[in-house]
Amino acid sequence: MDFHIMDSDCLSLLPAVCLVLADPKQSPPDDTSLEKLLDWFKDLHSQSNEQVLLQQQPCLKEFISSVCTSKTTDPAILSFALKLTGLLAGTKQDFHLLEEGGLLVCVFEREAWCACDLWEDASVRSGWLQGLLNMLKHRQALDFIHGNGLIEAILQLQNDGSLFVACLANQLLVHILNFLTSSNMTNGCDAVGSTESSLSPEWVSVSSEILKGVVEALSSDDLPRVLQGLRLLSSVPSQCGEPIRSTLWKDVLVPLKVLINRGSESLTQPLMTVLQAAVRTPLLGQSEYKVEELLEAMLGSGNKKESFQCAALIIKLEKCPEVLKSKAIDIVLFPLQCVSAQSQDTAEKMSLVLKEQLSQKVSCISFLMQSLSSLEELANTKYQFEGVSIHSVTSSVVLLLRICSGHRPSSLHINTSTHLIGCCKVQRCGLDTLGALSVYEENKDTRKDIFGVLLDYLQSPDSHATVLKKTYQATVRWIDACSLFPDLLHFISHDLFPVLKKRMCDLRWEVRDSTLEFITQLIVALNGNSGFIEALHTSGMVSILLSSLADTEGYVRASAVAAVGEAVTSSFHHMVLVSNSNLLEEALKQMMTILSQDTEGFPRRAVVKAFTSWLKGSAVYPSLSSVLSLGGNDFDWEVKMHTLDLAEVLMEKTLTACPYSVQNLGSSENTHLTQALSKLKEFGLFDLLFNSLFDCDRPVCEKACALLLKLRTLTSECADTDFTLVLNVNGNRWEDEVQSRYLNKGSVHGTNGVTVSDERTDSDLHLIKDISLPMLLHMLDLDDMQRMLRLSSDHVVNSPRSLMQDILSAAQQSEENTVDCY
Repeated sequence: MDFHIMDSDCLSLLPAVCLVLADPKQSPPDDTSLEKLLDWFKDLHSQSNEQVLLQQQPCLKEFISSVCTSKTTDPAILSFALKLTGLLAGTKQDFHLLEEGGLLVCVFEREAWCACDLWEDASVRSGWLQGLLNMLKHRQALDFIHGNGLIEAILQLQNDGSLFVACLANQLLVHILNFLTSSNMTNGCDAVGSTESSLSPEWVSVSSEILKGVVEALSSDDLPRVLQGLRLLSSVPSQCGEPIRSTLWKDVLVPLKVLINRGSESLTQPLMTVLQAAVRTPLLGQSEYKVEELLEAMLGSGNKKESFQCAALIIKLEKCPEVLKSKAIDIVLFPLQCVSAQSQDTAEKMSLVLKEQLSQKVSCISFLMQSLSSLEELANTKYQFEGVSIHSVTSSVVLLLRICSGHRPSSLHINTSTHLIGCCKVQRCGLDTLGALSVYEENKDTRKDIFGVLLDYLQSPDSHATVLKKTYQATVRWIDACSLFPDLLHFISHDLFPVLKKRMCDLRWEVRDSTLEFITQLIVALNGNSGFIEALHTSGMVSILLSSLADTEGYVRASAVAAVGEAVTSSFHHMVLVSNSNLLEEALKQMMTILSQDTEGFPRRAVVKAFTSWLKGSAVYPSLSSVLSLGGNDFDWEVKMHTLDLAEVLMEKTLTACPYSVQNLGSSENTHLTQALSKLKEFGLFDLLFNSLFDCDRPVCEKACALLLKLRTLTSECADTDFTLVLNVNGNRWEDEVQSRYLNKGSVHGTNGVTVSDERTDSDLHLIKDISLPMLLHMLDLDDMQRMLRLSSDHVVNSPRSLMQDILSAAQQSEENTVDCY
């Protein structure tokens, strides 16, 4: 949006729009319209090629002056004017123009607004802050803020009743501090421990005022004020350089220690956010900044509820001293070990506080879920535990899952089973953790116990559908981890398959759906195991999968399609189709029925994706013409998108198999290319692409356009050769569009790959009947179509011109209504 080539209508409308907005008698536009108008000003201002916008559009200065001196201005318009003023003042030239005559001071002077109660409106306060934030792009802006005593006002707004205003004030203060430490404000020193004297002398008072405000906020007895101080402090380490970072950290050490020792649960997360920000900076590892000491204090003795929350947060830190992390791990795992403790020693180690917490249902479940989720996070990174037996930890998880399913070991010393039996939350969390623990080699010896508890959950009639889904996910992970063990195939054939057959008859569709998803994942995980593939086909599982294609629930049919698709793919790879030839035939028959007759979109989408998967993995092209035709004419836009994905794979495989070089096409290579494209034509690919290009769904058009551009690049290399591939225009859905574009192009009759209709009536004198593929691709102007398709569907309605016209139209209608009243 260059300032010179901008829509002249927008600029011509701007003076009238400014008059309407400045008129207090007019109802202000809605907030969304004002924000869109401001966005337009941002684009205009950023791309004005250093031209002074206020000189080009003096109506803006008049608007700002009128709004900010009026006592009856609407708060929304005043907020808009403040933001706009700051935006304009972001450049030095416009800043000086606004400063002339004291207009800038007038705009950001709060006393006048306080007198007429405008300052009481939160939108005005937020607009004031946003205006200053927009302005702070150069040194003169900071001079203005400091010289007019606005720092104090910003600090006061940290404690504003509006959370949005308070957060914006924090953001502005951090931005000021960051601005102070930028290269043009300092003497070039960015080493940790640099003193405040490395700042330019005129900025020392600015930083001191803000740092003092932060310390006062942290030392306050007012919790909201403390929280705002912590929010600001958490932003400084990552966003501000030296010397601000280290200077502020030294100043807040004492109040931080006080807050940590207070042990308030509401402060645990904000304090950890602050420490987490510090850990990611050079402050960590330097004794004078005491970051490790503060983290240690947060952990405390490990007996408080806050200690467990802190330990869980410390585990997530990317950079953390290993000693501290080990202590945090011990604290987090302790509730799990206590609940599943099978020795009196572990139970006796518990403090009275922990015993009390675990004896209460809510806190017991909360502690265990925190313990399990932390363990899962560590396992997902394959963390190497020191001093902790991963075998023992895994056994504790298995035992906890057994307790939740109603099994109470006689040796259990903590009576928590009544809280846990049938607790889906703990079961789901425990199963996620058990699945994550499959990465450790040490656990392979316990696979019998692990598969045992997983099988119990799958067999149990009391298992909730969501618990079964988690069980399936954990089972896949363990089967994948133990795929090389010889006893795995026996477990799957004799134990797992019978359970799956029963679950496929479950009355709950969610269970049938997750069972099919599990079977699909199982086939993918064991695709290289010929024994498993053979067992899959000889156990009757494939027949169950085929029968599930007719399930009453659409989601289940979609999952069944995916499972059958993977079964067929595995058959290709292991040549099982030779002995089970009716699998592909039956699968094709039922899938084509779904694609042509199913009333729900999910199964039809799954069918097209299955064909795409088959095409990627083999050279078999079964029923592709029918799939492209049905999928391309489907009323579900996602089915059409998946069909275009299939078409893309077909293009790549067909053209890749063509032995030509686009850099040096000879007659032989060109013949091969023509043959490849003719093959694509036989599949109906070109009809699909051209129909999709003019589809009513924009994503479909965009995808088709991208594929046609690929084809154009390829065929353009053949312009000077005897390249012949003619497409028939008549009778196609895209005929009208092509004929229209052909006529608008001032068509060339009977030449350059175009055959004109033989019947020359007045109405169709210049209509075409046949056209070569390169000519058609050239005529469609695909580049311009792609550009238009990438625009949002409402780009015209939301254009600046449309927005301004709406504002003026609303004002005119208001005037007409006023006349009608008389």
